[in-house]
Amino acid sequence: MAMSEPGGTQNRVTLKDVAERAGVSMATASKVMNGRADVRDSTRATVSEAASELGYQPKRREEDRRRAVLIHFDTLTSPYSLQVLEGAEKAAHRADVDLVVVSGDQTSEGVSRAWMVEAASRGVEGVVLVTTPINARHARWSRDLSLPLIAIDPVTVEPDVQGIVTISATNWEGGSTAVQHLVDLGHRRIGVLAGPDDSVPARQRLHGYHSALGQAGIRPERALIEHGNFSYEDGQSGAERLLALPEPPTAIFAVADTLAVGALRAARQRRIEIPEQLSVVSFDDTMIAQWTHPQLTAVRQPLFSMGQVAIERVLALSSDAGLFAHPFKLETHLIERESTAPPA
Repeated sequence: MAMSEPGGTQNRVTLKDVAERAGVSMATASKVMNGRADVRDSTRATVSEAASELGYQPKRREEDRRRAVLIHFDTLTSPYSLQVLEGAEKAAHRADVDLVVVSGDQTSEGVSRAWMVEAASRGVEGVVLVTTPINARHARWSRDLSLPLIAIDPVTVEPDVQGIVTISATNWEGGSTAVQHLVDLGHRRIGVLAGPDDSVPARQRLHGYHSALGQAGIRPERALIEHGNFSYEDGQSGAERLLALPEPPTAIFAVADTLAVGALRAARQRRIEIPEQLSVVSFDDTMIAQWTHPQLTAVRQPLFSMGQVAIERVLALSSDAGLFAHPFKLETHLIERESTAPPA
């Protein structure tokens, strides 16, 4: 029967009440109420019985709700995010689902359980987290809430998180290709703006840097490795420290375009000519790689495709949780432009 207050005034039964009575997640209850096919018959019967017992009456907006996927970015102010979003929007449009876009609203350990519960309560097909910290709890919450979770270029606070499908580029190979390009030009003293320590893609690109140096018989030097955020400001400050060394590098590999732009500014302030006196290679190849002067040689990762694949996979997981439960790596390749040349 319907729930009521002590004074006899009747409260409207919510979907949360139905989910609790049936012992299922909000997302599952929403699927049943919206007539989705990807629910077991026994679960559908349990939820329907709970709704009937409580006198649940769905709002019209719930009856008519379109399918939707939620995508979360740590920030929407970077060209990286915008290109991933463009691909996600294209895939959502093709699948005829709505795309709910949110940014920020996270801690150093990623989005909270309350945030994921709220996402599940919207009845979305699943969630895509872009460059967001993830750990084993997110995998557990995803299972508990029946909320498929995809992570693009995740930042992890613990290694080897199981149960979350990840989408990334071939970061190790891309990092190795970038540094090999510099080695082939004749550079032997190569600095790296390595990004955050806890970023999986940044670590993989740094491993590629070490591998290419090792293949060339070049011993890496700790003084030539600068960590920091992916920001333009950290790229500039890191490059300033590299260029202030008693024996500065003749080339810099930046693991993100934003870091490379900061390196260009640091060189310009020191009146260092690029590429005549310093070569710079970046990673991402977002739109800004062609807006700089000189234009950046960059490792292109398929950001548009990464957004597309994320939406396609989360929709597939929503229909069958056993599908596509493995990482996806999309190929990178080097785009040579104006910012690299043999050392002086």
